[in-house]
Amino acid sequence: MCDENEIKTAYDTAVELVKQCNALVQEGFRTASKRVEVKGKHWDLVTEYDQRVEDVLIAGLRERFPHHKFCAEESAFAQGAQLELGPEPTWIIDPIDGTVNFVRSIPFTCISVALAVEGELRIGIIANPSTNDLYTAVKGQGSFLNGERIKTRPTKVLKEALVGHEFSIGSYKPIRAALFERGQRFIEECVGLRAFGSAALSLAYIASGQIDVYSIQFLKPWDIAAGALLIQEAGGTVISITGGKYDIMKPDIIAASSEPLAQRVLQIVREVDEDLVQRA
Repeated sequence: MCDENEIKTAYDTAVELVKQCNALVQEGFRTASKRVEVKGKHWDLVTEYDQRVEDVLIAGLRERFPHHKFCAEESAFAQGAQLELGPEPTWIIDPIDGTVNFVRSIPFTCISVALAVEGELRIGIIANPSTNDLYTAVKGQGSFLNGERIKTRPTKVLKEALVGHEFSIGSYKPIRAALFERGQRFIEECVGLRAFGSAALSLAYIASGQIDVYSIQFLKPWDIAAGALLIQEAGGTVISITGGKYDIMKPDIIAASSEPLAQRVLQIVREVDEDLVQRA
C-alpha cells in the first residue's frame, strides 16, 4: 500500500530518473552503429540502450523503494518471466518503446514508466528524448506535457477523428486480416490514419489532442500502462478491445478522446471480427 506522500516521492524519483535516461537515449539516437540484436522475430529488436535505460530506472527506483516490484520489458524477456500484477506497488517499464524507430534514428521513440498499486495505475510518465517532450500524470491530478495541463480533443464522431492505426502489428498473423479490414473501415469514415511505430507515444498523442483514437492488440503491459493513465487523466477513455474495462495485464485496447468515439470504433471492430468469422 502507498500513501499519498509515497506516491509523490515515487513520482518525483521516477521523473528525475527518466530525465537522466533521456541523455542515454539521445546518445544512442545519434550513434549510427548501434549494436542491435533480434529477440524473437526479425522485427523484434533490442539494443544495448534498451538494457542500459532499464538498468538505470530499476536500480534508481529499487534503491529508493526496495519493497516495490518491477514488470519491465528486457528483464521479463531475459528471464522468461510470467507476467503478473499483484497488490504490491509495481513499476511497469518500457525502456525504449519504438525500438525500430530508435535503430533508424526516427524521432518517434520514448521511455515509458508507470506505477500500479493494488492493480490500479497511479503514475504514468512518457518521455520522447528526441523532442524533449515529457508527458506526466498522477491519478486524480490530471495530465501534463512539459508541465502544461493537456486535454483530449472533444471528438465524438469518427468522421472528425484522426486515427492511430499501427499496420506493422500485422506481423502477427492472427491479427493480420482483421487489422487491414479495420483500417479500410476507418479510412472510409475518418479524417486520416497515422502509424507512429510506438504504441506509448500514440497514446500520449491522444492525451494531448494530437490524434483522437487508437486500437491495438498483441502488445505487453509496458507498451500501454503509462499512456492509458495519461488518457484517462486528460479526459479520454480506455476500454478493452472487446468492450468493458481495460485490464493492465491484457493490453488489447481501444483508447479514445471520448466514450462515444471509443464505442464507434468498438462497433467497427466487432463488425469486422464477426464478418471474418462468417467468411472462414
